[in-house]
Parts: sequence; structure tokens; C-alpha cells
Amino acid sequence: MRTPSNLAYHELIGLPVRVIDPKDNTTVFSGKVVWETKNTLIIISEKGRRLTIPKHHRVFVFKLGDKEVVLKGESIAFRPEDRTGRIDP
Repeated sequence: MRTPSNLAYHELIGLPVRVIDPKDNTTVFSGKVVWETKNTLIIISEKGRRLTIPKHHRVFVFKLGDKEVVLKGESIAFRPEDRTGRIDP
């Protein structure tokens, strides 16, 4: 089960996300994660715009139920199948 404390180890596809500029904490882009690679998240905006966002040097705010979870891109910069295997049962 995805929780705020273990989100970095779980599947991110399907989650709403905001991309934050770490220099001034402003939202650069928001939408839903539709695909993920080791180094990128592919996000579709509400208007249908598709962007490939590098994970490194980015801050992501994922919406998980009624909570927001802030993750630095470096903490999720693994292949999704490798990252999800890092969690202890």
C-alpha cells in the first residue's frame, strides 16, 4: 500500500504531480504521471500537453489521497522496477 512514508519505493504512474522549481518553490508544471524511466517522468497536463521531465535537480509534489508528498528527483532516480524492489515487506 502506498503511504507518504514509502511513496519513493512505489509505482508513481497514475499519480497527480506538481513539478517545483527548487530555487523559488514555484510550480513549473502539473499533471498526471503517465510513464516513468530511470531518469525521467512523463507527465500529461489537464490540457493534454505531454512533457518529459528529468528527475535530477527537480522537486516533485505527488498527491496521495488527501496528502501531498514531496520527493527530490534524486531519491526516485532509479528504474521503476529496481526502485519498487528496494522496499522491505
